[in-house]
Amino acid sequence: MNWHNLKHRFLIRLAAALQQVADAAACHNPPTFANTPRNLIIQFPRRIHGSENISVGDDVYLGPNALLNAIRQYPGSIMGNDLYPTSPVHYQPRIEIGSHVSSTGGLQVSAVEHICIEDDVMFAANVNITDALHGFETADIPYKYQPLFRSAPIRIGKGSWIGQNVVILPGVTIGEQCIIGANSTVTKSIPARSIAFGNPARVHKQWNATSRQWEPVAQPAE
Repeated sequence: MNWHNLKHRFLIRLAAALQQVADAAACHNPPTFANTPRNLIIQFPRRIHGSENISVGDDVYLGPNALLNAIRQYPGSIMGNDLYPTSPVHYQPRIEIGSHVSSTGGLQVSAVEHICIEDDVMFAANVNITDALHGFETADIPYKYQPLFRSAPIRIGKGSWIGQNVVILPGVTIGEQCIIGANSTVTKSIPARSIAFGNPARVHKQWNATSRQWEPVAQPAE
């Protein structure tokens, strides 16, 4: 066996060992939530805000760079700017994550109302879920200082698979056992057992329980 192969095998084993160390560190240093989940791993680095408004099920794995953000006040005190005085709005957010949920990494969940992720949902990398949008009533004030608007709860149904770089916007319900294709923006609710993709996401296939297969869905004329 030549040096190149030995080096390659060593690096693979080293990476695996480092991943095990990172998993152990994350497992033994879990965040404090509203409940006490079992076998929870949220990899470092991670950011969690408003943890007392967040509940997480058992056997959950969230890869690195996760953001769980239960927003109780907006704008926050850290965003103060004397040039643009604001009157903060207070919220009572809830983030619920079911059991056996997994994310490759970069999952961002931000709530001022209620975001519910049911059991067995699988997220690819860099999924963004937010139940409110930044306001833009005027172009005379930076948007970060304007009130949030269009807040509405979000629900992601049991067993669904959310692809890479998907954005899920306020008011959306994704039914059970759905597949949302990579790079989609979900602006409207998706019925259960559907395959949807695009910007905005549209349903392209639905599961037929009688024929036991995915069947195409006619698309509206452009």
